[in-house]
Amino acid sequence: METVTIGIDLGTTNTLACYMKKGKPTLFKFDGDKMLHSMLYVEPDGSFTIGHEARVKGEGDPYNLIRSSKTFMGDPNKKWKMRGKSLNPTDVATEILRIVKATVLKKLKKEEKDTIVKAVITVPAYFSGKQKTETTKAGERAGLEVLRIITEPMAAAVAAGRTKELNGKLLVVDIGGGTYDLSILEANPQAGEYNAIDTDGDHHLGGDDFDSLLYKYFLERLGEKTGMDFSSLDASGLSINDYGSLQGRLRAAVESTKKELSESMDEEVSLPNLFPYKGSNYTFDIIVDRDQFDDICRELYDKITSRLKNFLNRQPFSIDSIGSVILAGGSCYIPRIREEVEKIVRKQTDTELSLDTLVVIGACIVADHEASGIAAVGGFRDIISHSMGVDIVDDNGNHVLSKILEKGKSYPCESTRPYTTTFDNQSTVDINIYEAGSDAENIADIESHDLYGGMTLEGIRPAPKGVPIINVTFSYDKNQTLKVTAEDMETHVRKQILIRENEKIVIKARQIPIDFMLLLDNSGSMVGTPLREAKKACFALIDKIIDLSVHRLGLITFETYSKLLYPVGHDKGVLCKKIEDIVDAGGTNMLPAFREAEKALKDSPNSKVIIMVSDGDPFDPGETLSKARQLEKKGIKIIAIGVGSSINRNFLRDLAGSGLYYTISNMNELESTFQTAIPAIMEKI
Repeated sequence: METVTIGIDLGTTNTLACYMKKGKPTLFKFDGDKMLHSMLYVEPDGSFTIGHEARVKGEGDPYNLIRSSKTFMGDPNKKWKMRGKSLNPTDVATEILRIVKATVLKKLKKEEKDTIVKAVITVPAYFSGKQKTETTKAGERAGLEVLRIITEPMAAAVAAGRTKELNGKLLVVDIGGGTYDLSILEANPQAGEYNAIDTDGDHHLGGDDFDSLLYKYFLERLGEKTGMDFSSLDASGLSINDYGSLQGRLRAAVESTKKELSESMDEEVSLPNLFPYKGSNYTFDIIVDRDQFDDICRELYDKITSRLKNFLNRQPFSIDSIGSVILAGGSCYIPRIREEVEKIVRKQTDTELSLDTLVVIGACIVADHEASGIAAVGGFRDIISHSMGVDIVDDNGNHVLSKILEKGKSYPCESTRPYTTTFDNQSTVDINIYEAGSDAENIADIESHDLYGGMTLEGIRPAPKGVPIINVTFSYDKNQTLKVTAEDMETHVRKQILIRENEKIVIKARQIPIDFMLLLDNSGSMVGTPLREAKKACFALIDKIIDLSVHRLGLITFETYSKLLYPVGHDKGVLCKKIEDIVDAGGTNMLPAFREAEKALKDSPNSKVIIMVSDGDPFDPGETLSKARQLEKKGIKIIAIGVGSSINRNFLRDLAGSGLYYTISNMNELESTFQTAIPAIMEKI
């Protein structure tokens, strides 16, 4: 098998690929252009068209065009549904990378069956772990062997360092189509070493945002000229095809205008036959100058500069110690961005480097090093952009992020922290793995952070809460794959998983221990089938409805007299034996059973629930209701289940109070009622 090694800049707007040809980085061309538009068009037959042709078709039919999908990478809720196809951001990236691979093989005249294409793929420095994982997944699905994921600023620094021999601290400002990255790196190009020091950024700020503001401006001017409202299809009064064509052509004009204003002081736009208007076709003419453009985009400049200032202010060194400033990404061609950066850092930026190819050239250099084994000697050390940790409950009962690997650590890295149990006699622990949310590093509340995955450690020796020591270790390899290990330090029970999105473990809902007391009517009316069905439901309650590794269950029967058959506990075997031995006898005297339950639950430190099952009315309903209210004041919830057509529904409702009540026609419905009632009462606690 032959091997081809390439670097790929999988961009929001454009994708580039590069390989080493006689020691020189050489760009691949896609239909004669060095850039492949990161766009996917869904054809009427459901097939996909990528790149320039997709863009052209999308101008007239934007409803079936996907653009800027990288902005949503890692978002499990983002899907595009077009012409019977459902695509997520990873799917779109996969199709784009398929075209990259096919182009590489074609240009190098290689056969797919005989060739392995290895790639280093770049991502924004502030991409989360999920987003990096999804990028790797897209590469693998496209048939690439992903050597490594590196950040775009790292790639830019490598390319600039090689070209300009830049040493010392480098500030990289990378603004692409959809992301804004800031990174400071320490460079030693002679030794082939590039170490990231700090990073910051915004996942949702880039060239697309400039386009959106200019597009909105064009629509407003168009509305003023025609007296029409173009804010939506319905408001415009146009047909869906005419409105779609207007959107597509206007967006293309916006992108062209933005680029032209990087070179010229003004740009004249003319779009003939844009849409039907008063019996003819309307031509949209407008002139935009650079000052107007800057005024339209003022809020974006403010975001860019404020983040850069904050990033530099938090560094332990002065701005003057930064030796060079590298701009990367097509959006940095916008003159105002260059001016603002130079003003803040008090240094001129390089004007000779090609901003839109810098990242892919750097990726190509790293790929060449990786393939040759040189990387084992030198190094391209990226850093964790978001802290990683686990969900714990603090002293106030709040769920917070406990960090294990802090933002800023270099890959590869490893860290361990000890934890303990939250409840008495836990035999299992759910470990919920979280990644610090964007701009939420200093926020404790777990809701501000992103669930990454999870696992359950089983086999912990039951002990009082706080006694077991559970060591949780997070480790990253150089390819930024996370491995999590949990170990009970007494039993040495150990579990280890590689956290990959496609292997994500569903986390069980956190359960607060509850002491349940089952009050089962075994009066004479339960003889035969009713009692057999009731026992069957009780076995199910014990075996699969209530998790007795977390909760406890007790058992009381009542007829003329009540009997405590089993105090609250975890022993399934004893409980099942006690249920099996129940026989029917006597009348329905419910009150003593509630009194017995009150005594049994008196010293319980846990939440408390009484489950009452009866097929008849009690001897003394008034006193029984009075006792129920007393128990409710003590925090005990009641589930009241009445069986049979003659049961008093009002009595059951009053007995349950703030708890739950159910009426069923016969005992064979009891198991399904337990299945409904137990989760429902847990939500009330």
